[in-house]
Amino acid sequence: MQTVLSQHQITATWIDAVDGRLIPEAELPQHFDAKRAEIEYGPMLRGEIGTSLSHVSIYRQMVEQQIQCAVVLEDDVELAPDFCNVLSQLPGALACTEPAMVQLTYVERAYIKSAKALGERRLMRPHGGVWLTSGYFLTLAAAQNLLNALYPVWTVADHWRNFEAKGLLTLYALTPNPVWESELSRASYIAPAGRRRRKDRKTLTDRLDRLWDTSVVRPLFVEKLTKAQGPTPQPPREQRTVRHQDAMDEAAPRGRSESQRG
Repeated sequence: MQTVLSQHQITATWIDAVDGRLIPEAELPQHFDAKRAEIEYGPMLRGEIGTSLSHVSIYRQMVEQQIQCAVVLEDDVELAPDFCNVLSQLPGALACTEPAMVQLTYVERAYIKSAKALGERRLMRPHGGVWLTSGYFLTLAAAQNLLNALYPVWTVADHWRNFEAKGLLTLYALTPNPVWESELSRASYIAPAGRRRRKDRKTLTDRLDRLWDTSVVRPLFVEKLTKAQGPTPQPPREQRTVRHQDAMDEAAPRGRSESQRG
């Protein structure tokens, strides 16, 4: 990752990942709210807990040092050739007082009328699921809200829609995406056999909402976004249900870099 950053002339602050496997059992309740996790997300692996704590440590550093905004990158990503331009443009697009997160990896769909030009890219409000912590932009206001709400941790670090639903931040997506996962992400992101995110039972209201979404909202108000990606093929969708460290209790913890602007 250092080579990638050097190619873009980016100086990053490196944050050591938390290895959830190494937290003593007696100390775990200080860092992890198991009862709330069962309600909000489901049982969490030690790796998932460690990943969440790693990102919380970034939010804490932003708040303590009053870093107005930051781009958070995991150490197994690739960057678009114009990534430095993206870094220079993002701070001016959103006020640091607005609790906002911009997803820099691929988001499948976004609302057409939400588009705002940002150089050769567009800043848009995403439609549907938003996952991954591989690369994202975060304002200080969002970091403060996340720090207050997520410790002790009770869900995975990339439960972005849940965070938005709780009023912690507003989600945006940048398209075409300037960050994508590299070949190294395969080793870190493949879930163990049978390990999937919990799916709650769908109610009649849920099914009607989905029917309205697919028959009216998507055709009229939503755009399918362009996916930018390097030559590395992505793993099949079924292998990516649980991601990053969370599914790899046998994997060593990964470092995480934070490119700061603002």
